[in-house]
Amino acid sequence: MWLHVFILLILPISAWAMPDDDFASSIDYPSVWQCDRSKFLWYCEIDPEELQEQQIRLETPQETAIRKLEELQKELKGRRALAIVEPTPENIASYIDLQNQSMQMASVFSDVWRRVIWQTPELNYELKHPVNNAALDIHKKTTRVAQVDTLERIRNDWGIFFFFKSDCPYCHMMAQTLHYIGQAHGITIFPVSLDGSALPQYPNARMDNGLATQIGVTEVPLMVLGNVHDKRIVPLGSGVISSQELIERIHVLTSTRPGESY
Repeated sequence: MWLHVFILLILPISAWAMPDDDFASSIDYPSVWQCDRSKFLWYCEIDPEELQEQQIRLETPQETAIRKLEELQKELKGRRALAIVEPTPENIASYIDLQNQSMQMASVFSDVWRRVIWQTPELNYELKHPVNNAALDIHKKTTRVAQVDTLERIRNDWGIFFFFKSDCPYCHMMAQTLHYIGQAHGITIFPVSLDGSALPQYPNARMDNGLATQIGVTEVPLMVLGNVHDKRIVPLGSGVISSQELIERIHVLTSTRPGESY
């Protein structure tokens, strides 16, 4: 409505006095009702299909790829559903055909992926995390050396607090493991008894003086790495842990960044 009023206001009075044929010849478009987007202040209803084409033209390559993949997945899902609900030879053949096309696309992707890995060393994840037996054996040996080096480096600054109870069978087993680590690698073990009793490996265990409550010990056995100089506390875990796993945890928690060796 306001557009019509605007037109009435801006058209010269002489235009209204013209015969219809003369008025039509004085404008540069055939009809006031015909949409012309090149005109100033012209509003048009956009056809849905044309709008979709415009959106597609504005897509980035990534957006186009996402749209095509979603369309393929939707079509594949639809053909599969139809083949299950109406298992005619035609429907099943249609589903198999599109499924084969999808598998071919996946095969090409997988093949190009491995070619890129072969030819681009910086993208080869297996250089740091090998999977074949020969490289894996070397990786394990190298890691083992690094773990032992970590124990040698930290043993003067860190010790393991071992919280236990004398009636806990798992504590007795863990005491043997910790005793071995202390003897083999020179790291100090601080046994802390929560029930006032000792263990064969640690007859002179210390009685808990509130440290368990401060740390939040609720289960035993519990092992905590502690720095004797700055009082830092690093929980290592609870329950029965093998010597090798405990050494690995010490190395990871004191010498690596998150994600570095995982």
